[in-house]
Amino acid sequence: MKSQSFRSTHLPGQYRGSTLVISLLLLTVMSLLGLGAMQGAQLEEKMAANLRYGIATFYAAEAGLQQAINNHTLNQILPSFSGQLGQNAFDTTVTNSTGSYTVVSTASHAASGAQRKLSMVIQGVPGSPPTIAQWVDHE
Repeated sequence: MKSQSFRSTHLPGQYRGSTLVISLLLLTVMSLLGLGAMQGAQLEEKMAANLRYGIATFYAAEAGLQQAINNHTLNQILPSFSGQLGQNAFDTTVTNSTGSYTVVSTASHAASGAQRKLSMVIQGVPGSPPTIAQWVDHE
């Protein structure tokens, strides 16, 4: 029987260990990409939470405006009132100036610090549904 010898292919001395170095470089690059992706996901999560809190405070401020409309319709106009909608609180002031009422509603979310201010001018005889002459979002 004839014996066969297998020769391993050796790289010249200057290339020894290059596979390890290249592998470590690729591993470092992949780790940095993964870290960047995680930070991006975390930032997007915070942005989504801020948007959610902002929308919730908008609805709370709008609830204050709606309460002022309801009070006008019921002829129970109050100069100021407060309320709560979920985790949001709103404060509303009503100012009368010759047949029109300026209503300002400010809402806030205690945990996040989100705030929203809405105002409107309504016209009409108290005891009947008012007409909204102006509506402003002070974002």
